[in-house]
Amino acid sequence: MIKRLLILLMITLISACGSEEDNSEPPAELTVFAATAKVEKLWSVSIGDGVQQQFLKLYPLLLDDSLIVADRNGDVTAINLEDGKELWKVELNTRLSAGVGGNQQNILVSSSEGEVILLDAEGAIKWRVSVSSEILVPPVIADGKVIVRSVDGQITALELATGKDNWNFKRDVPKLSLRGNSSPVVDRGRIYNGLDNGRLVALSTKDGRSVFDITVAVPQGRSELERVVDIDGDAVLENGVLYVGSYQGRVVAVDVRRGELLWTRKLSTYTGVSVNNSSLFSSDGRDLIWALDSSNGATLWQQEKLKARQLTKPVIMDETIVVADFEGYLHWLSQYDGRFIARIQFDDTGILVPPIVRENRLYVINREGRLAAFQVEFK
Repeated sequence: MIKRLLILLMITLISACGSEEDNSEPPAELTVFAATAKVEKLWSVSIGDGVQQQFLKLYPLLLDDSLIVADRNGDVTAINLEDGKELWKVELNTRLSAGVGGNQQNILVSSSEGEVILLDAEGAIKWRVSVSSEILVPPVIADGKVIVRSVDGQITALELATGKDNWNFKRDVPKLSLRGNSSPVVDRGRIYNGLDNGRLVALSTKDGRSVFDITVAVPQGRSELERVVDIDGDAVLENGVLYVGSYQGRVVAVDVRRGELLWTRKLSTYTGVSVNNSSLFSSDGRDLIWALDSSNGATLWQQEKLKARQLTKPVIMDETIVVADFEGYLHWLSQYDGRFIARIQFDDTGILVPPIVRENRLYVINREGRLAAFQVEFK
């Protein structure tokens, strides 16, 4: 576990994608441009103490009329999307570590002690159970089960109604891996999840049986550090194709019907990917932003002007992508050529969790536990 914590601190000392260039360069200075979109802050509220300097992504859960947010200290709060007012709040008195998962009726949070907690739509506790170890990504609901990914390499299925253990899948974790996990993707009776060893597994939601197991990234290099090929970023499933990225490895497209690779592209990412109809977007280990053709992995464009700014995963908004950085800036870039469309600074606190988008509104949480809503008008 100590090695898992230390490797995150060493990421900036490793060259990305096998390059000799060091990633410890200073953050890029922001360039001036003529904005072609108007960004307005609608409201901003405190939702607790945040994560401060800890590397924890406390993902919020976007529902029809509210955003459910979690605080490191165990507070779970429902926030009205229109005005930022608190709808309800519950204090769980445990150290939360993964943010919020679930749906309109069932809200899930999890802890650094491996506890999974199910709340109802008003925040009342329905059950609390423990799994094998700490949880760093929100649990997901599939086919009447709660799917939990824990840091020891185990995927656990709990009965949604009771929290009872249904099945377990376990793979050994390498000696060195990044501090984090990729979120399970569920679809049509299957669970897709990237592992710490660079492999992608597909499991049956019914019994945890392995449907397929393929290699996304192959360890290369002489040292253990050079051979880290963790899959930590979120994958995207689009029209029967799963797009997955790995650290010091590749971005790949997988035909999930056959369990076969459609294309591969050497690109190191630990933030994950976003996909629209024809393009895939990702920020790499040096914080270069890439747009790839989603049909074959060919480069469409690359943006280098946010290098070393500790970017989040790009998020799709209208005809732009949005990334946040370590100084609390939000950057909008054109999907078509990577040019800057707009920029605004939330505050000077870093942002770890990718922004949440609904139509022309964007919601973002900073390290200090402040949540804001922005409205964007594209010209």
